[in-house]
Amino acid sequence: MKALRWLRTVNTVLSHHLVGFGLAVATGDWWWVLLPVPIFGQIPSSLTDDYGALLTTTLRAMQPRLHDNITRGNKFLSYLRLRGRWRTQDGGERVQIALMHAQNNTADIYAGYGTLDTTPQDGITSAFYDWAQISVSIAISRKEARQNSGRSRALNLLEAKTKQAQVSAQELLNNCIVAGRITASANVGRFFARVGRLDSGASGPLPLGALIDALPTRSVAIGNINGNTYSFWRNRQTDSSATTYRGLIQEMTTMYNDCSRGAGGFPDLLLGDQNSWERYFNALSNQERYIVTDKRVLDVLGGPNGSDDLLKFRGAVFIWDEVVPDTETNAEVVDAIGTFTLGTIFFINSESFEYVVDSETDFITTPFLRPENQDARVAQILWMGCVGVNQRRKNGQLQGIAYSSISS
Repeated sequence: MKALRWLRTVNTVLSHHLVGFGLAVATGDWWWVLLPVPIFGQIPSSLTDDYGALLTTTLRAMQPRLHDNITRGNKFLSYLRLRGRWRTQDGGERVQIALMHAQNNTADIYAGYGTLDTTPQDGITSAFYDWAQISVSIAISRKEARQNSGRSRALNLLEAKTKQAQVSAQELLNNCIVAGRITASANVGRFFARVGRLDSGASGPLPLGALIDALPTRSVAIGNINGNTYSFWRNRQTDSSATTYRGLIQEMTTMYNDCSRGAGGFPDLLLGDQNSWERYFNALSNQERYIVTDKRVLDVLGGPNGSDDLLKFRGAVFIWDEVVPDTETNAEVVDAIGTFTLGTIFFINSESFEYVVDSETDFITTPFLRPENQDARVAQILWMGCVGVNQRRKNGQLQGIAYSSISS
């Protein structure tokens, strides 16, 4: 009789840890095994409340890894985080980024009882950026649930669906920031924020093509400041005319130096299209393979070949992305607008950028709920944030880089 009670006790304890074991297998976090979760009755094989709770709890456990993977899928944002240019903000109508547009003229030399200049100074203002929102849904129909009945199958299904959502969110965020949107192919045309597929009135974060404009004097407000009106709010820009590799390196050097003028540092990240990256790669002799060795940078930006995919140019890391647009003739790959004939390189000073996210909407996951008109359960991954710049003049764009006519 005692043995029977002992067996029942052991069975009860083990059953309380089955959910934790399933969560540990799905998430890779083995501390879930130690978490007792009571199970009443048979393991659910239909879309009951227990099944929905299992999905919600597991997805919530996956959230930290999901957040990291989506953010790391965008090399630009990953680099900003690495450089400490990332912060959270507790809501608010817009994102305010402080900037300095003039120096303090009271700086002076004095001796002993000499008079000190106490003239009130201006020169400090703010740029304002609108919040952008991104969502991706994870849906599991009753049919899918029945086809994958049993806890282990359900968790496998959820993990596959979550991976699919993660890849989709990575691509969308990267397209918003790197590619942007154009309305038509026009010489040095304006780049806009991407808009929602279902809601065309919803805008994504501003792209690099808008923050670092191919036409710095364009009459358009960025951060609520018009660069056509205020010269301090204009980035650097050069239209390439290089016909040799040495000519290209000279143009890159000049752009780098122009962006380094004054206080605020120098470009530490170059982001270009594939062809421009390859032109620079080919321009280097075997003795000039400037490879990145910083392990932190390699971890964030390294490609499949590790350091071989990261080149140094002066004090900057040079990487490429397949959706970098042709800003000279206006070609954009995501929407297949225009024809790519010329290359673009963005010279980025990470100290002048800020990646801001809402403190409660940084790739969070919502509970699985059943829509009124569908036999399914749906959860969302939600993001709310923006990318802003506080010194546009510390950044630049080298555009119109020839694809075929550059020679040694």
